[in-house]
Amino acid sequence: MVSAEQLKAVGRSCEDFELDPSRYGNNLTMSVSLQERSCEICQHWDENKKICRIGVFDEVLSSLDQT
Repeated sequence: MVSAEQLKAVGRSCEDFELDPSRYGNNLTMSVSLQERSCEICQHWDENKKICRIGVFDEVLSSLDQT
């Protein structure tokens, strides 16, 4: 199970992050600050399965562990 902190850390570091405005809560804002980024508001995140649709979550998380 992934934690909220992991989702935020990966979201901030992921080069493939793409904001899903419908999940961000403000459809008028197409940008999000680095501090607000999280996998939960990325268009690649499958909310039902709790996985990254493009499969980069584990890779990015692992790279964070190395730093």
